[in-house]
Amino acid sequence: MALYYYVNKQSGYNDNHVVHAAGCPWLPDMDNRLFLGSFYHVNAAILQAKKYYAGAIGCENCCPVSHPDELDGQQSVALKHTPFSR
Repeated sequence: MALYYYVNKQSGYNDNHVVHAAGCPWLPDMDNRLFLGSFYHVNAAILQAKKYYAGAIGCENCCPVSHPDELDGQQSVALKHTPFSR
């Protein structure tokens, strides 16, 4: 089943823009997200986001990448959602 995906317009940890699926608790508000489209696989959504933001990565909560080798530059966003990450 296809899901709607969005990318955060604001960069976070390491200047990454995080891709989220609709319904994610970390999904930014309407003013801070860009609709990417409807995709059957998270990798397609991340590749679409990379057209806007080269540092786009998937949210660990809603967009985990099962094979990290499939996407160059896919990194963990574990520190993205912590309030005082360094």
